[in-house]
Amino acid sequence: MLTDNGGEWAAEFDVMCKDYGIQHQHTTPQWPQCNGMAEHLIKTTKHGITILVVTPESIDCWDEHLAKILFGYRCGIQASTKFSPFMILTSRTPCIRADNYLHALITTTNDDVDVEVAIAQFLQKVKFIASIDEKVLLNVEQAQQKQRRTYATRKGTHTFESLVAGKTMVKMKKPGRKRALAASWEGPYRFIGHADGEGNSDFEDGSRMCIVQDADGQQWERPRKDLQIYYVLQE
Repeated sequence: MLTDNGGEWAAEFDVMCKDYGIQHQHTTPQWPQCNGMAEHLIKTTKHGITILVVTPESIDCWDEHLAKILFGYRCGIQASTKFSPFMILTSRTPCIRADNYLHALITTTNDDVDVEVAIAQFLQKVKFIASIDEKVLLNVEQAQQKQRRTYATRKGTHTFESLVAGKTMVKMKKPGRKRALAASWEGPYRFIGHADGEGNSDFEDGSRMCIVQDADGQQWERPRKDLQIYYVLQE
């Protein structure tokens, strides 16, 4: 479980996680992008509230619409997993009122049921349920790789100075809000190469992602916009 550093996630919550074998991790302070999944859900919820709250008088009753918004979110097919959260959790498709109405219209009273067909359909459903987890993990991995490649290859509006692999020393922008009288950059770090979002440094020049290395040999991927040339090593 990934949470921010709020006090509500300490003490009793940490004890509960240990009791149930839940690994509790914290995000980097002042870096909401670290928990993008939760931030995206909050954004989706706020967007739904702005649509349903149409009058100034109903703003104070925004919490009454949460059940509808969350129900729609849980029943909607996600672009990354290719399944709805309801399907992943319960291994069955959600049943809404419209489905019940349509089912009542097409249901017949014929009691002649082919047992062999029913058993075959049941076994097919069991196999499908067993494969959901594997399919979800594969779809999420493919979506993450596509997102990393898209971000790494997308050209920004800024023009940056060229970086020479192994020779350019850069400063790295500190995450979070700048404080008075405090340095907003740290380093220097050695520029290793441009990245493709998956840790590979043999990528084309101009990528939005870069790999930097500290004096101990530890490497990180950082956006090009967060780097500033410090100096260039001379031969």
